[in-house]
Amino acid sequence: MVRYFPSNGQTVLPIHLGFWPDNPSSPGDLIITKAFSAKLPVVCRHVHSKQPFGLFRGENAMNYAFSTFLLEAVIVIFFIKATCFILRPLRQPRIVCEIIGGMMIGPSMLGGSRNFSYYVFPPISNYIFTNLGLMGFFYFFFLTAAKTDVASIAKSPKKHKYIAAISVLVPMVCVGATGMAMREQMDKTMGKPSSVGGIAFALAFSSFPVIYTILRDMNLLNSEVGKFAMSVALLGDMGAILVLVFFEAVVQANVAGAKAAVFYVVSVVIFSAFMILVVKRAFEWVVDQTPQGKLVDQNYIVMILMGVLVACFLTDMLGLLIGTGPIWLGLIIPHGPPLGSTLAIRSETFIHEFLMPFSFGLVGLYTDVHFLSADAWDHQLAPLVYMTTVSFITKFISVAAAAAFFKVPTRDSLTLGLIMNLRGQLDIMLYLLCFRKHVVGLPGFTLLVLHTVVITGVSTPIISFLYDPNRPYRISKHRTIQHTPPSTEMGLVLAVSNQEALSGLITFLDFAYPTTSSSFAIYAIQLMELMGRASPVFIDHKLQKEEEDKEGDEEEGRVDQVQSAFKLYQKKRKECVTLHAYTAHAPKRLMYQDICELALAKKTAFILLPYQRERLEDNAPTELLDPGMLSVNADVLAYTPCSVCIYYGKGRLRNAKVRSSVDQQHSILPSRVRQETYRFVVLFLGGADNREALHLADRMTANPDITLTIVRFLSFNHEGEDVREKKLDDGVVTWFWVKNESNDRVSYKEVVVKNGAETLAAIQAMNVNDYDLWITGRGEGINTKILEGLDAWSEDHQLGVIGETVAGSIFASEGSVLVVQQQVRNQKGGDCFLNGKFDYKNLVSPWSCHN
Repeated sequence: MVRYFPSNGQTVLPIHLGFWPDNPSSPGDLIITKAFSAKLPVVCRHVHSKQPFGLFRGENAMNYAFSTFLLEAVIVIFFIKATCFILRPLRQPRIVCEIIGGMMIGPSMLGGSRNFSYYVFPPISNYIFTNLGLMGFFYFFFLTAAKTDVASIAKSPKKHKYIAAISVLVPMVCVGATGMAMREQMDKTMGKPSSVGGIAFALAFSSFPVIYTILRDMNLLNSEVGKFAMSVALLGDMGAILVLVFFEAVVQANVAGAKAAVFYVVSVVIFSAFMILVVKRAFEWVVDQTPQGKLVDQNYIVMILMGVLVACFLTDMLGLLIGTGPIWLGLIIPHGPPLGSTLAIRSETFIHEFLMPFSFGLVGLYTDVHFLSADAWDHQLAPLVYMTTVSFITKFISVAAAAAFFKVPTRDSLTLGLIMNLRGQLDIMLYLLCFRKHVVGLPGFTLLVLHTVVITGVSTPIISFLYDPNRPYRISKHRTIQHTPPSTEMGLVLAVSNQEALSGLITFLDFAYPTTSSSFAIYAIQLMELMGRASPVFIDHKLQKEEEDKEGDEEEGRVDQVQSAFKLYQKKRKECVTLHAYTAHAPKRLMYQDICELALAKKTAFILLPYQRERLEDNAPTELLDPGMLSVNADVLAYTPCSVCIYYGKGRLRNAKVRSSVDQQHSILPSRVRQETYRFVVLFLGGADNREALHLADRMTANPDITLTIVRFLSFNHEGEDVREKKLDDGVVTWFWVKNESNDRVSYKEVVVKNGAETLAAIQAMNVNDYDLWITGRGEGINTKILEGLDAWSEDHQLGVIGETVAGSIFASEGSVLVVQQQVRNQKGGDCFLNGKFDYKNLVSPWSCHN
């Protein structure tokens, strides 16, 4: 058989592989490899036989193709991981690290050594390496396409469609015009109109898989700009597929005439019809066979992964681009659970961590910076340098200008322009295609790869500097319980991930005692991990239409319990509670953004969260229950636009039967039947958080089923007190006591302590009273003298020092815990030109922008 192998740009003729004809099955079989080149010697290599202790028999493992391949795999994975570790402080995305790691084994670095190239990457083992690299690209495209929601294209706003069209057409026209103007100095192959058009297309469009991957690495998937960019890129990709078909048809016509182009279009139609009419229905049948809430059967997953190779074979056999098969196959897979999520769970790690390093190793073997010489400048490099420069500038300006025209803030417009210029895996695959079709040579391919590294590597830190997804949450207006008038509706966001946490939060809301005159507007959001999808999804169940809920039929079975609980609570408390239900599908590290954005949009006073802690599954003692949710609470506390309450339910309150204000007004129970009474205590240590906790407790004083005790801690001889904080504390405590002085169910005490040990002892002494709920502030503004010595023992920062102490097992209290953090306002304000609010004064004074 005859195969072609890369050889670092040297001219290599076909390499013939064969066996000795006499005894092909003997242990001493040889493979004779002859490369008819002045620079490559004749190489004889042993076929690897099963002989133990080869090292002790004087054998060299590098003489065996498979052993050499194993060493290649270790080397390329090691270099990529090492590069990722080294470049991590520079905020470089994974794609940049992988390309540089692949270049390390190529002729640009270690591969430039003749001995390294000869012994570690000989042509015989490169054949396996190259094919695994191509398979890595194909499976990456398939998996990313399987996460893509094609149906969302129809729902995209018009401005997204306009920006997508502008972001592709304007650069393509400009780059194409630049290439046509420089045709005379190009190589003959590169100067063809079809070649210029192919290069212009490769440089003009922005690929969804690339932008999705980089935004995921930058934690911007769930940000406003991230969603905008992925929507625009997806729209551009759908148009790019059509352009790619047209471009390939033109190439076929140039090579073999109009008849070949017609057969190519017919092949495209046949393959597309087969995928839509046969394969897609088979996927839908697989989904129907899968029980709700379960993973798809392993046999189906194996068949689908084999189908990727079949799709590659069919597209290659029909004369189509081999890389389009996996993309089309992935696009028709029902995204999300159960099929899309199962594919991601079963194959994502293997594809990204094992196959993709071979892909970037393949790119590194073809990339040789030594070809960037003066000899190649005029005919190959100069035209590409001008075309790549024009593509970046025109795409950045056109996207930023179009976004600004549609009233996107200036900072977001500039960020979007940079995001749409990011290059990655699909772009490199197109460059390989151009190289394979001799549109560009090795110097041109090397330049395009370096262009990918430079543009993506430089743009990513600039994007991080320009755009902060948490910036909108830093507001200057009061969004607190304290500043919400008592006789008005108070908004709150309730965020849960499972029914167990929801039951405790609903019990607490009943104790908070909403009334018809002081009602609650609850925005209840169910958090679900993003699986089998590329783009985060936020569902408003009130606005969602039935025809748009088809994809939810198979997954709503998992959320019905929580959503049904939302509906039931709304039905029982409809006189004093208005509940709006939402579902958010997002990565766990980005769930806090959905919570904060909802609180910001609805102008809520506080966010109510369940206490998160690491614990093992009941059915699987070796696995953590809801891993990763601990960071959600921490991020909400750090970036919240309003106050936050964290509730840790236990003891009697878990099964408490609470009457609402309406139940008590229309009670049909005999007067002799009394409701159980619950005992609450507020540990008031001073500061903003404790003042917020006291205002929340004040709303509970109207509930006849609870008794409330306020315990204020003061430092001995006023040591460590802040005068301003002390005055604010005195004012709030005086207001509360004057208001509730005549209430027999409310009591007030003061405790003077010298240090944290006395504070802890005083709290421990209260434990004999068997309180059902401990309420305290998280810690802002507390006199450090009161907590002296306790900070060193604090490990869980969710609840603060006092909250953690009361909730801990050592404290041995059966009471639930509520910890309150008051909103930390942005005192500076100061929107400037980059925030989208232009003022001529910003041009006069460079110090007017406070960032």
